[in-house]
Amino acid sequence: MNDEHEAGQDELAGTESTETAGNGDAAVQDTTPAAPDDGAIQAELGRLQEEVERLRELYLRKLAEFENSRKRQEREMAEFRRFANSDLLRDLLPVVDNLERALEAPGDGGDGLRTGVELVLRQLKDVLIRYGLVEVDPMGDVFDPSVHEAIQRVPSSDVEENTVAQVFQKGYLLGERLLRPALVVVAVPDGAPGGGGDSEGS
Repeated sequence: MNDEHEAGQDELAGTESTETAGNGDAAVQDTTPAAPDDGAIQAELGRLQEEVERLRELYLRKLAEFENSRKRQEREMAEFRRFANSDLLRDLLPVVDNLERALEAPGDGGDGLRTGVELVLRQLKDVLIRYGLVEVDPMGDVFDPSVHEAIQRVPSSDVEENTVAQVFQKGYLLGERLLRPALVVVAVPDGAPGGGGDSEGS
């Protein structure tokens, strides 16, 4: 009877020992981390670096486009402000012309009137100059069709060929832009075709 009891205890102990060993193996398997895949990690890092570089290039390109657009707008605004008064200045030019003609007329003893006209003309020209107006008075200069308009050619031996012999009306520039060409008479050699009163455009 005792032998059977001892045998049962030995069998029970063996069973418990086997279960404990099994549980230990299971615990070891559950807590062991999987080995990292270096190839996959490197591939992911490479992909991320490429994406960062692509975004960086896109940012720099957009930044350059923004700067170019800003500079272009600044140039356009400066150009607009520079020539915004061109119509006003063009309309004022006949006033200048008439004042100059009044001063060129033979005097009749009205010194006070002449002095007043000279003062008004000087003040008006000062205002026009402040707004960027440049006078073109080409008397004696070589004819330049970009700023002069020839209304007549006259034969002459006193001046060189293709020289402005007379200015009918001064021209004006606004900055570097032609606002109105100067109306001029151009000298040509004696006997040249078209001399003696032919008119021509620029």
